[in-house]
Amino acid sequence: MQLTINGEACACAGGLSVAALLRERELDAAAVVVELNGRILPAADFAATALHEGDVLEIVQFVGGG
Repeated sequence: MQLTINGEACACAGGLSVAALLRERELDAAAVVVELNGRILPAADFAATALHEGDVLEIVQFVGGG
């Protein structure tokens, strides 16, 4: 399945949820914000939200510092 993630085309396995995609990319779901097709996706919905051909995601990771 073709997705666009942070502006780059990405070929991914079909049937992924947002949570599964984050695990595949080794991202901590508690430390990211996900925009799916122009809408912010609540973290509580990551596991239940299936990805589909052509979806566009922006994934922003929080970085600590001081």
